[in-house]
Amino acid sequence: MTKKYSRFLPSEKSFNIDNFPYYWVTQVHSQYVHNIDNVLKRYGLDNSRRRILLALNIKQNASVSELSEMIISKMSTTTKIVYRLKDEGFVNTYSCENDARITRVNLTEQGKEMIHKINSLTGAVLEQSFEGLTPLQIEKMIDGLKIIFKNLSS
Repeated sequence: MTKKYSRFLPSEKSFNIDNFPYYWVTQVHSQYVHNIDNVLKRYGLDNSRRRILLALNIKQNASVSELSEMIISKMSTTTKIVYRLKDEGFVNTYSCENDARITRVNLTEQGKEMIHKINSLTGAVLEQSFEGLTPLQIEKMIDGLKIIFKNLSS
């Protein structure tokens, strides 16, 4: 690693955790999930189920493996969440016509209603999280995170 990045590396003698970007990424994510979970308790939901519902809102009739990729979760974990949502009446599952090994998932009317409730509740958390930032600062942050993601994915 070049010297220009050395102050951000935990291997440096002068390392300060406050300068480690991944510390802040995980801190922000953990606090976000905590706040979202607290808000969702009102509906008996949690962040994991919210993520599946929102992914299905984007891609109706997704397979369990597609959902797993979308929410970056293990297939077994995603399957458990999907069947829990099914038991709660938020989703339906069915076997793919072309390949019975593939389970597809879609939202029920109850699931669609829950998404509207979720979005109105979680909007306040998002607004709170962006307080003190301009839209341009948020866009630049997103651009930077996309670059880091791309770098890590290659």
